[in-house]
Amino acid sequence: MKIVLIFNKSFPCTTGQYILKILEKENEVFVLSPKDNFQKIHEIQPDFILVIDDSSHYILDVNYHPKVIWIIDSHTSFICDKVMVKSFDIVFVAQKEYVEKFKKYNQHVYWLSLACDPDWHSKQNLEKIYDVAFIGQMGRGWRRKLLINLKKDFPNSFISSADCKDIGKIYSQAKIVVNYNVNNDINMRVFEALCSGNLLLTNKIKDNGFNELFEDRKHLVVYNGTYRDLKEKIKYYLENEEEREKMAENGRNLALSLHTYQQRADFMVKKILELKNEKFYDYSNLSYSLMKLNLFIRFLFWKVIYLRVWQVLAELNALLRFK
Repeated sequence: MKIVLIFNKSFPCTTGQYILKILEKENEVFVLSPKDNFQKIHEIQPDFILVIDDSSHYILDVNYHPKVIWIIDSHTSFICDKVMVKSFDIVFVAQKEYVEKFKKYNQHVYWLSLACDPDWHSKQNLEKIYDVAFIGQMGRGWRRKLLINLKKDFPNSFISSADCKDIGKIYSQAKIVVNYNVNNDINMRVFEALCSGNLLLTNKIKDNGFNELFEDRKHLVVYNGTYRDLKEKIKYYLENEEEREKMAENGRNLALSLHTYQQRADFMVKKILELKNEKFYDYSNLSYSLMKLNLFIRFLFWKVIYLRVWQVLAELNALLRFK
């Protein structure tokens, strides 16, 4: 098949890169940037267009079908995403709790959680030199306080950003991987940690499909979100290696059997082909212009006001309630 894949290719380890690697094995894939002129799609004549969310916000103003998007960050940018999805025919959503919300703006919406790439994230036969690992930015509020305390109480740990190509290596060198989600999202770190074959401790994720994907104390361990509970659970599982490693292996087997990007790509392609002959709507130039204006206004509000207020509230919450 001939496929147009749209994402920011300058980022080395994004979901778009993982999907590109899979699709180009058996297809002719043309990669466009969100800043490219989308009218060139008519020259390519692909079987379908697939956009992978990379935190860009734009309207795909071309009447060529089917055009598909995988929305990943709806937990932080729904205010923009709900306008963006109007310009697509089929929508996949990584965070399940937003599926019904998106259905108000698009008929074809499907839950498709994030995943792991075994080539990048798999278990490596390395010495366990870290008690705890967390790869990512320190962030703000509760997460920042939690990570600072982890560094202090478990000094033999890796808690920092790192080259994304080293994720599998670093996690394989740790006994426990810690996760703290931003806004009840099931993030990439969950799947990457499981794939690495190490015990994952993640804060509680309410609904959002979590219990459909994982079982607490079988594939991973859930802590209640407080540092106190996390610290106690880390100490317990550092001392109980057999129990820790059994769950880690269960988690790894689950990730490899059900949660790889190969399986996500297969699901998307199958669903796209099922719907390929649907009658999709062509918008006028005026309609696209109005969508762009709406999105621009919402983006400004999101960037200038919403995110800043959210950050301030997160800092206050951590200052007053952290325990």
